[in-house]
This record gives sequence, C-alpha cells and structure tokens, in this order.
Amino acid sequence: MKYKVEITETLQMNVEVEADSLEEAERIVIDKWYKGDYILDADNFVDVDFDAEELKPEKIKVVLLEPNKLARTVEIGNLLMDYEKIIGGNAEAIYPFEEDVCIVRCDPELTNGMSLNRSLFDKDNNLIILSGTFFLCNCEGDFFKSLSAEQLKKYKSEFKLPERFIKVNGELKGVKYNPNKDRER
Repeated sequence: MKYKVEITETLQMNVEVEADSLEEAERIVIDKWYKGDYILDADNFVDVDFDAEELKPEKIKVVLLEPNKLARTVEIGNLLMDYEKIIGGNAEAIYPFEEDVCIVRCDPELTNGMSLNRSLFDKDNNLIILSGTFFLCNCEGDFFKSLSAEQLKKYKSEFKLPERFIKVNGELKGVKYNPNKDRER
C-alpha cells in the first residue's frame, strides 16, 4: 500500500515596529518579510503536525499493444505490479519519441520466446523491434501518467495493426496485417 503523509511545520517570529496604526504595522512587517528582511529558520520552530492518508492507486489510460491483436485504449492500475502483470515480467521504460511518451515493456533479457509484436524507428532513426505485450503512456520523470486524448488517438492509429516479421536480404522487416481479416478466412 502507498500512503501520503503531510508534514506541516510551524515557524513563528515576533518583531517590533514603529507605526501609526495596527494596520500600518502589519503592512510594514509584511513588506519587510517579502523583501527578505525577516527570515524564519529552525530557531523559529514552534510546532509540527503529521497527517496520514492511504493513497488509492489511480488508473491511467494507455495504448496497449499485444502480439497479433489490434492496438486498443485501456485503463490500467498505476502501480509497478500492475504494469508487470500486463507485460509479463520486469518493467522497463524506453523513450523513443520526441515528446514525453514512453513504451513500458518487459525487460528484453526476459522476452526470449515472446512473440514479436511491433517495430518503430526512434528519434535517432534506429529500428526497434518489440516483443511481447507492451503499452505506451505519458512519462514525467519516474512517473507514468495517462496519455492525452490526442495522444491516445495518435498512437492507437500509428500502432493499430500488429506486424509479422520476415527476413528480406538478411534484414528483419515488419509487415502490418489485420488479424481480424485472417480470422475471416
């Protein structure tokens, strides 16, 4: 479980000023405080309060890409164990795009035997071939967040079709196909 604990420290300082009224005295002190004339530090500490609450894991909207299936938008739990259940192993994030969107996939050392899934070119035009199930989400530092509505539409469309991989002149090439049409035959 995750918990949020709010810490509130109270600092206090008394200053004396000459003024014509209580309001003017307060205004003078406020102005001096904003200018940095009064700086409260550990010597001015008077109290601390702690307030804890249990955090409910939030859900995030991602584009899920499974081998041999069309891309789809899903809502998933936002905990490491949720990611690892979906992708089938230790989670690893890669950042192939210019924007703050990442791919969360199974650690490549554990993907041996997993079906090849999709290919893409990263921002440096290097070919990346991904295996197993993975998803795309927004990344801010170490935190994963929902894709925006525009990003959901963009990446669902871009990665809509799964790929079959064939060797052409010694190079692996991805060929998109519609798995629903294969079932119609």
